[in-house]
Amino acid sequence: MIFGFGLLGLFVMVTLSLAICTTVCALSMEAAVLFTPAFLFLFPTLILGFPQISPNEAIGLALTIEIFGYTSSVAGYWFRRQIDFTIAGKALVFTMPLAALARLVSYFMPARGLLLAFGFVLIGLAVILYRAHRRSKASRMDYHPKIYLFKSSNPRHSSAFHPGKLDRLILFVAGAFAGLVGIAIGEISNTLLTVRKQIPVKISIGTSALILHLTILSALVTNLLILNVAPAAFQAEQIVIPWRVAAIIAPVVVVGGQIGALINNRLKGPTIAWALIVAYMLVGFLVLGRTLLR
Repeated sequence: MIFGFGLLGLFVMVTLSLAICTTVCALSMEAAVLFTPAFLFLFPTLILGFPQISPNEAIGLALTIEIFGYTSSVAGYWFRRQIDFTIAGKALVFTMPLAALARLVSYFMPARGLLLAFGFVLIGLAVILYRAHRRSKASRMDYHPKIYLFKSSNPRHSSAFHPGKLDRLILFVAGAFAGLVGIAIGEISNTLLTVRKQIPVKISIGTSALILHLTILSALVTNLLILNVAPAAFQAEQIVIPWRVAAIIAPVVVVGGQIGALINNRLKGPTIAWALIVAYMLVGFLVLGRTLLR
């Protein structure tokens, strides 16, 4: 037994976690999209001794694991010069505070409400992505991102991202969804950059991965503060993150993050878009079906 799991259960957990992390990092979507339903429905069915956890516990566990996977993945995107730090900084000003605030609000929502929000957000994102990419314009081919955080400005950089009122509203909504149910920030920011701002897909995906990573980090820090500083105030006394599961999966997703970033570099933009649409629809309807039929 390792961390309370037999060898077979441990093998299944590691294999599934690696596959999930590789998929989400390759498509630049939140780990919670696949990990949250897996922790709620799949792992307890397939793995003997896997704990039955609540939706908020599953989201908290997914946020924790996501930090490890996307730290690795973002490093891979940066190494391949797919991150524009100017754009990321301007977007994070809006997404990080809303993610923290929404994580606070999530503790006052019933578990069923969180799952319904999770499912409807995914299906809504699938529809938005489908409509957006059908009418998207060609990206600028001569785009030069700012690939270094502290290096002096280069006149060749074309990081001209000036968020207007609608852009700011979109980023606020994306940050709120990220804090509430752990999803949407990567997909919304990626769509905003590729469709509205016509940033090349490779740069958009790498930059969105960094936006996702730091936005989720703000939600995770808020979550940990709630659980350790003021659980009574947020009715969180019964919320327990299964840290033994996180300890097993964390090193696995570090590897998955690197594999995902490598795969992403070989995928075309339309392929990624269609894969996201299909994944969101399938997972969204699965979560809604399981929640409504209980």
